Amino acid sequence: MKYIPLLPERAPCLPSGKSRLRRSATLLISAILLAAGITGQAAAESAADLADDARVGRFSGVVATAERGIVHVVDARGAAAAGSDIVNGAQVAYPLASVTKVLTATTVMRLVEDGRIDLTDTVANYLPEYADRPFAGVTIAQLLSHTGGVPSLLKNDQGLGDEPLDFNVLALPTSTSALIDQFSAAPLLFEPGARYSYSNSGYILLGRIIEVATGMPYYSALDALVLAPAGVSKEFCLCRDLSGYPNATAFERRGDSFLPAPVIDPSQTFSAAGVRATPEGLLKWSEALMAGRILAPESLERMWTPVTPTRNPGESFALGWLVRDVDGVRQVAHDGTMPGTVSYLVLTPAEHRAVFGDLNRTLDLDHITDSEAYLRQLVSSVVAGNAPATVPALALSLTGQTLEGAYRLPEDRIFTLQTDAMGQIWLETDGSWSVLQLPKLVHADGPLAEDAAEAITDWAKNGHTGLAEHFSQKMAANVPAGAMDATWSQFIEQFGAYRRHHVYSVTDDFAEVRIDFDRGSMDIGIVYDDGGQINGLQPVGQEVEMPATRLRAWVTAEGNLWIDGFLHGGPDVSASIDSDGGLTFQSGQRAIPQPAR
Repeated sequence: MKYIPLLPERAPCLPSGKSRLRRSATLLISAILLAAGITGQAAAESAADLADDARVGRFSGVVATAERGIVHVVDARGAAAAGSDIVNGAQVAYPLASVTKVLTATTVMRLVEDGRIDLTDTVANYLPEYADRPFAGVTIAQLLSHTGGVPSLLKNDQGLGDEPLDFNVLALPTSTSALIDQFSAAPLLFEPGARYSYSNSGYILLGRIIEVATGMPYYSALDALVLAPAGVSKEFCLCRDLSGYPNATAFERRGDSFLPAPVIDPSQTFSAAGVRATPEGLLKWSEALMAGRILAPESLERMWTPVTPTRNPGESFALGWLVRDVDGVRQVAHDGTMPGTVSYLVLTPAEHRAVFGDLNRTLDLDHITDSEAYLRQLVSSVVAGNAPATVPALALSLTGQTLEGAYRLPEDRIFTLQTDAMGQIWLETDGSWSVLQLPKLVHADGPLAEDAAEAITDWAKNGHTGLAEHFSQKMAANVPAGAMDATWSQFIEQFGAYRRHHVYSVTDDFAEVRIDFDRGSMDIGIVYDDGGQINGLQPVGQEVEMPATRLRAWVTAEGNLWIDGFLHGGPDVSASIDSDGGLTFQSGQRAIPQPAR
């Protein structure tokens, strides 16, 4: 999505006041369950807490928790493979994706214990054939902690080309040298050790270094050093299909259907994301790790000691693991994504406790971050000891004929509710706006809201001159004449003609305004000084194109209307059903039923 500055790039920065810029970070990682020994009784117990999540298409996969080897499967639902009646579960083999990195990191730490690798050595010490390449001076510790600055394969904006991923190529086997050749000439993103930047390429280098240090193929070394000590060799492989177990298929949503996702050959991700395993196998391995049967306690401590902050508040990356403190208790984790697969693993070593979740049905790659966020919320709730339900309890019947008809919101925004032959409720707008905007359709009031609304009106009508009437002296001195005319022209160029605006949120010194155009919306943050004058402007968010305008809706067990925004990358929206047939949304907006035509 293109970023539009509020001032031309040559203009000086404006005082920003409180930072309201949205941040998002996606770690290309994946994980699987952990524990030692899943009993038949434990595997059979299902809390069925995710029944409604499965019903609306959010959950197909497995969630489990383990404490000191005793495993409880919270829920396992959905088909594990295309054309099969095998359901997801702990003895189905899944691609681990980037959870492979914790296996690679643990193997490196075993070699450190044996004196065959030194964390302060550089890549060139082990791979002299690459001594003239930009990454030659990066240390082993920097590769492990993603602080080496090595541009990452399978990520955008890394200087390795802007072409989209070619899944026809990624489905074919490749060699480790061919993988390294793809990034070996690329300049480092920053001076090694300066900061954090997730790198698949760094872990591919680690896999090759493991081979050199041991004289064995990467996976053979991994098996001998970290899998065999846990007794789980048969439940892991660097392969597309694990022999002796049903293998899961990854699905992604396309339109209203889930179809098999593109397959990436494990050699294409190698020691960064190529291993496949059963949840039961990884559970056994994880318990062995926490129990000290793979690494000595001092090595575990070194591996799990924070090295550098990530972009997520309160979170750091250690040597192969994400680390955070929650109420004084350390958690180590890895999460991640491949097409059609999202996983999240959290260990609490002091309690010998782990929680794992895996989805084998996700949104498409353009929206898969919403599947990631959903799974993180689900697993985090289980880690906290709460029920994992993420959608409200739904009524047994989908029938919503009594709600059918047209409804009018403020500013003449119209939507209709209809039910199909299956009883599914569908909400449709008229195409000029989306119901996903509902949380921002609430109108704030008060003097600050009135001034903010008036300022945008003056900007729309009179350009820079009109908006400047609301500026503080400092703001007026910093903003070049005509600068806001240029900014408004950029809005018009990208979004189309201006339609309307409203203030949806205010604090003591900050107002957020939504400006609607023909082809999208822009959210503007306005910072005020103590005298009530505008002292800064900043973008809060934008929608370049209107989201889908046909969404599924459901009646909840409490008799409310719940609108599912998940599949369209938007927020969920709920409304109470009023006695007069109207709807009152949680944002405070009221929809009035319209007479039938």
